Parts: sequence; C-alpha cells; structure tokens
Amino acid sequence: MLMNISIVLPLFNEERNIEITLFELESYMTRYAGSTGWEIIAVNDGSDDGTLNVLHGIAQNRSWLRVIDLVSHYGRGRALRAGIDAASGEVIVSLEADLSYAPHHIERLIQKLVREDADIVIASAYREGGTVSNVPWKRLLISSIGNKILSYMFGGMVTVLTCMVRAYRSDFIKGLDLYSDDKEIHLEILSKAKILGAKITEIPADLCWRIGKVARRADKKQYSRRSTLQFKKVSSSHLFFALLSRPGIIFWVPGFLLVLLSFFILSVTVATILSDPICTDSLYHAVRNSMINASISWLTMALSFLLGIQFFTLGFLTNQNKNNREETYRTLNSIYREIKKKRD
Repeated sequence: MLMNISIVLPLFNEERNIEITLFELESYMTRYAGSTGWEIIAVNDGSDDGTLNVLHGIAQNRSWLRVIDLVSHYGRGRALRAGIDAASGEVIVSLEADLSYAPHHIERLIQKLVREDADIVIASAYREGGTVSNVPWKRLLISSIGNKILSYMFGGMVTVLTCMVRAYRSDFIKGLDLYSDDKEIHLEILSKAKILGAKITEIPADLCWRIGKVARRADKKQYSRRSTLQFKKVSSSHLFFALLSRPGIIFWVPGFLLVLLSFFILSVTVATILSDPICTDSLYHAVRNSMINASISWLTMALSFLLGIQFFTLGFLTNQNKNNREETYRTLNSIYREIKKKRD
C-alpha cells in the first residue's frame, strides 16, 4: 500500500548540486509514486551561497517542492526538525542532499516500514548486504568504529546510528519532543524511540560518495583545523547520548578493574608467602602474620576492593536513575502528545 510521502532535505551551501538532486528525485518519485501523493521539503539551513535562490527558482515551476528558510545556520538537527514539523505525508523520509544513498532506497525503506509495521527504518551500509564505495578510508574507518561502539551502547539494536537516511511513521516522529540542533539529532531520535518501545529496524544500503562530493572533500583539506574541531564536537555529543543509554558502564568498568586488581594482589601476596623458604608456619598463620604487619600490598588490595565495590554501587544507582528518567520521559511524552493533539 503506497502512502503519502514527504521527503525532507536539510541543506547547507548546496548551490552546486541541489538542482541535480531535486530533478533526480523528481524523476525517481514520478516513476515510483506517480505525479502526486508526494512532496519534497527542502530546508535551507542558513546557506551563505546561492542555495536559497536556486530553490526558489525551482519551486516556481514545481508544486511538489516546498522551501523552508531558517535564515541563520543552526545545524542539521534544527533543519531536520523543521522539515519534519512541516511534512504532511503519512511517511517521512530524510535524505542526504548529495544523494550519497541513491533515490532507490526510498522504496526499500518504505516497503520495510509498511511490511514490518515499524516506526523507524534506517539505511545501513554496515548491515549484511550493504556496500560502501568512493568513501575515503579514514572517514570510513572512523565511521565504522564509531558506529560499532554506539551500537553496543544502544544494545545492538541497529548497526548504524549516525545515518540520516531513514523512513519514519509521521505520527510517531512528530510525537517526539526533539531539541538537538546538530548531528546528534539522529541519536536523540533513536534514544527516545527506544525508551518509548518503538519498533526500529534496518535495510542493507549502498553508500556511494559521488564524484562531486569527493572533490569537495579534497578542496576542504585547507580547513583541516575547522574540520578537526567539528569532529571533536560531534564525537563528544555522540558519546554523551551513547552514555545516556548505558550510564552504569562509567562505574561498572572501573569497579570491575579495581576488584580484579585486588584479587590479583591477593594472589601474588599469597604466592609470595608460600614461596618463602624461611616460612615454616601454616598458610593460615603466614597470611595472618602478613596482614598484622600490614604490608603495603594488603593495604592496596583492601583499598582497591573497597573502591571497586563503591563503583559497582554507583553504577547500580546510576542505572536506577536512568530507569526513573526513562519512566518520567514516557509520562511526559504521553502528556506532550495529548497537548499536541488538542492544538492540532
């Protein structure tokens, strides 16, 4: 069953390729869905080139194109939220402006959404059957490792969390109270969807950087300092959202290491006592005398063990706080949805 479809395109300085992108999408959507029943919402995120002028020029002759201008540059998250709020379709598909994931993914995403009655479907190049081409190996390595870590922190429910190419059920995504302005929006959506028990699934996808994007990346090498700062900012925000899913790990890992250290010290100390040739007492008396003398090894072991238990306790309390936070969010989200229905 084909639904009304809204395609959201966040844009920033895409003057050189946005016309090609829009006409390629028009050609594909006309073949797939016909001439009506779909729309493209292009959100200009404060571009300082001619992106907005190109958009307005195309919109004059294309009824399927809706243009939203944010005036200032806020970030991908703000642009995506604006596009979602403005979307009128039953299904909302978000895409990369350069079509690194070709238009044919739209049909595959929607089919999966409908067939499995899912709330969110993600295009994953890292899932079995997915492919990657023309992506610089450093960028691919960082993305692959980062998504493996994020996937683990989120419970392994999906293989990629940072990809924007997704399909959403409109009534679900519009019911989330989102606030992220930048790329962490993708993790915020999944984090809140998981709390609400949403059905999240993936399709294997084909990620292919087009020649124009590869060339632009090469031109931007002179701005490596800015890129490094941006990377650090994005990495920090992604790590923050990942830790919200498993906050106890911050304390459980050092707690486990400290307890392990205490047992290691105990084993070494006892082994040293047993190997002492002048020790004629029983093991009990030898260990007892060593403890009474309070050698530094015993003090270190005891301190490590106590600190390890403290860390485990903090991890448990943190996890309980996470559960309380999630329950509070579920309640507030329910209230938010009711208020939004009344407003609409």
